[in-house]
Amino acid sequence: MLVATMWPCDPFPRNGVTWLQRTGGLRFEKPGLVISNESLRPTETQAAESYSLELLIRPASTKSTHPILGFYAPTRAKQLMVRQYQEGLVVTHDAAAWSDTTQTITFYMGHIFRPGRLVLLTISSGPRGTAVYLDGQPAGSFPRFRISRSELSGQIVLGTSPVAYDPWTGELRGLAIYSKNLTPVDALKHYEEWTDPSGSPDLDGAMARYGFAERQGRELRNDALYGPPLEIPATFSVPHKVLLRSPADEFTPDWNYAADILMNIAGFVPLGLIVCGYLAWTRSRWNAVLITTIICGMLSFVIEVLQYYIPRRGSGTTDIIMNTLGAALGAALAQVDVVRRSLKRMTLMRIRMSE
Repeated sequence: MLVATMWPCDPFPRNGVTWLQRTGGLRFEKPGLVISNESLRPTETQAAESYSLELLIRPASTKSTHPILGFYAPTRAKQLMVRQYQEGLVVTHDAAAWSDTTQTITFYMGHIFRPGRLVLLTISSGPRGTAVYLDGQPAGSFPRFRISRSELSGQIVLGTSPVAYDPWTGELRGLAIYSKNLTPVDALKHYEEWTDPSGSPDLDGAMARYGFAERQGRELRNDALYGPPLEIPATFSVPHKVLLRSPADEFTPDWNYAADILMNIAGFVPLGLIVCGYLAWTRSRWNAVLITTIICGMLSFVIEVLQYYIPRRGSGTTDIIMNTLGAALGAALAQVDVVRRSLKRMTLMRIRMSE
């Protein structure tokens, strides 16, 4: 059981980020991570909050549903995230919100990515909402969705979620962050600059611009005046994984969550049955039930703490509660007369065989 819950037990997996040698850029393979050493500190804009993002990317697959870019600050419960969703794009203020009819928290655009196609994705936010450009051409607008300064004030995380194991695969050729709303003319001009990097890039309003032209090393310089450099760690880790997440944070209203709940209960029922059956020889029935529940609950707690140090595994209190409930259910089943008689027969059989 311990092996199954800890698998794959590799606390220091190799970081799957490599340089593209023929052209500037990075290839992300599972698991891959690039992160800033410091937090981005956006400058104030003259007008109402206006900020823009540019990503020159080529996803490895149109079946991916993983985050490409995120910003993390410990003082914020929710972070801005740019995510690929198969051939579409999801931009959200809250990673737990997969659908939002108001399009104030999350918006989705389909038919953005194509197999093997390099795409310049421009997300420009201003007083009139957010506009999306694809290769310099208008692709969609979302009047109610806006990017705030506080959301960009955080650590830049590329290739996975800042708080969970959720690695993206593909190529990243460029990243830029601007403290202004990019117009259609700007978007087209920047597309021409990204596709023909021989000239000088437009750095007007740029807080950070990474062209990934180094092609070696672990530090990626920022071509703009402001903004931190990026780093390619030697090993992969979830930068800000939470130890023992609360049930409220872990809850999702879907069948996968319900199936996980049932599996965690059912997985500890046999353990509770066996442990209680053993303790029942020397203790009263309900004393054995109580001790079994405590022992199994403590075992689940230890497992969840250890899983915190394994990047692919999560650490949450929901599993502890469900495991303990399963163990209690198994211990209660051990008190049923039919089950008790079966356990006694199995014990007598082992005694006779040993004789």
